[in-house]
Amino acid sequence: MRCRNAYPKFIQRFWPATLLSFLFAVVTTQPSHSAERIYLDYGYLGRVLPTASLEAFAEDGTVDAELAPYLNRLSPARQQELQRLLSTPLPALSEGIPDEVSDPFVLSQWLHSPVGDIALATAGQLIQTRSRQNGQQALRAAIALAATDPGGLSLINIIRFYPTEGLRLNLPQVLALSNAINTNIERADQLVMAASQQAAAAAATDPTIDYSALPVLADTPRYQVVTRSLMLQDPSRDRAYPVELYQPADLSALPGPIPVLVFSHGYGDTRTHPEIVAAAQSIAAYGFVVATPEHIGSNKAYQDALGAGLTHESFEAMEFINRPLDIRFLLDTLEQQNDTEFQGRLQLDRVGLMGHSFGGYTALAAAGATVDLDRLAYQCALDADIVPDNANLALLIQCRLLELTDAPEVIQQLTDGSLADDRISLVIALSPLSNLFGEAGMGRIQIPVVIVGGAYDIATPIVQEQLNAFQWLTTTQKYFYLAENLSHTAALTRAVLDLVYPRSSDIVERFNASENWLFSLIVTLMIAHGKTYLTDDEAYRPYLTAAYVQTVSVEPTRVHLIGAFSPLSELGAYTRLRPQSPELEPYPQADSPAMLE
Repeated sequence: MRCRNAYPKFIQRFWPATLLSFLFAVVTTQPSHSAERIYLDYGYLGRVLPTASLEAFAEDGTVDAELAPYLNRLSPARQQELQRLLSTPLPALSEGIPDEVSDPFVLSQWLHSPVGDIALATAGQLIQTRSRQNGQQALRAAIALAATDPGGLSLINIIRFYPTEGLRLNLPQVLALSNAINTNIERADQLVMAASQQAAAAAATDPTIDYSALPVLADTPRYQVVTRSLMLQDPSRDRAYPVELYQPADLSALPGPIPVLVFSHGYGDTRTHPEIVAAAQSIAAYGFVVATPEHIGSNKAYQDALGAGLTHESFEAMEFINRPLDIRFLLDTLEQQNDTEFQGRLQLDRVGLMGHSFGGYTALAAAGATVDLDRLAYQCALDADIVPDNANLALLIQCRLLELTDAPEVIQQLTDGSLADDRISLVIALSPLSNLFGEAGMGRIQIPVVIVGGAYDIATPIVQEQLNAFQWLTTTQKYFYLAENLSHTAALTRAVLDLVYPRSSDIVERFNASENWLFSLIVTLMIAHGKTYLTDDEAYRPYLTAAYVQTVSVEPTRVHLIGAFSPLSELGAYTRLRPQSPELEPYPQADSPAMLE
């Protein structure tokens, strides 16, 4: 049974009430006394809701005459779920929500970080003070205060700390956000359906091969693997960072040049993450040397330092330039060591670069993609119209690049292509941050590119971040793998599935059962693409077909392949205000038929 349609239908029914309760809950200033009223600001049609009505509903499900107009359209089951969302501390809502969310000190550190500032300022445009000022400071104080209360960080507990007599919701902006989110949900669902249909059609035209008989490469190692550690010292940047190398134990057993793959970890992650280690070992067991550098300005240790009060930000903005430079210096180092450590056999003129999330950005930037600064500045502007294109959580990370605009030499590197490394000959980007490149920036990449995305990715939404990037590519050798029911990470997938499906559903258990299979499939595809494009081994070409993933995919995370010449059906056009013109006009990057071919 496929599950893709349940998510959008559920959200479309449940979103207005959920949004209302969430926005009510995340606004506050100083803890002197509780707010008595919530002002729903919509011009002459504005309304006022007593906060006592919402508190009574959260406590025992009472729907009084004041609250009834907002909830009457919800079924009893939906009302019960809304009551649970209001009254339950956030970490208890889902196993995928980390306990650190309710740690007052850690939470305060995050709320005062640059990413926290961006998030709060954006939300403050929707949730204003009664005098119609941005509610950024109010939001920060309320969340922190609720986290210190014995009742925990529940949504209704946050509202109890609102100090003055009222807060004001900018309903036109709230409704614009709601519409943008609904549009993105619908487009993601349409994308899954289109991908499924077209992948099936493409599979029917593939050569007749027993794809189920092909070995799972990730599970059938050829060579024993050894690991060694390096500490790289880049004096030009005063930067030292560790790298792990995974390689076959007996290099003499490998025929010909030895291909190299580099894996760039994501934001807040580390090169020693168990999945990265397992993937690197499996790939090395097929005759590759795999390097996993630590990006010290955006890794888990740096993020932990924020939680410990040792820094004021979760990553350095200079990571937008340092990450691709880490890759360049790593390859320079391997070139220096090639003769002494690898008998001169490393193939360093054709290197594969893989990356997840921020690591996906790293891979695309090192392959030649450039930042569209005007596009990014427009999307990050607080007063920008809310449209599907900027209803995107990934902008919380990407907007920090604008902090670098005071450094012209850095901006030049980000926008002129000088971060590109011509040794990179294959890119595999998993759930990448890519919206900041824009059409022209992605179009500069002229090597094979593989993009992998999950339909339920809430951190780097699939339409804005992966579909757009895929369509902007002008290289003919491009692959877009779309996984149903998958979010940004396994933990986020569990959290999303747990929240949006009925609690009687077994979809989380089925995802848990299929998680290892999905990991093996993704690693198998990495190996096959590496063998095909780095060693010209056509024996692995059958793995690079829609028929293969169609045959081996299992529920609930079926994977579909969209190739370079597989036109997608139109996902529904929308208009937006472009920065260079005061008039509304079609914005074709993600939606026009021409761009979907």
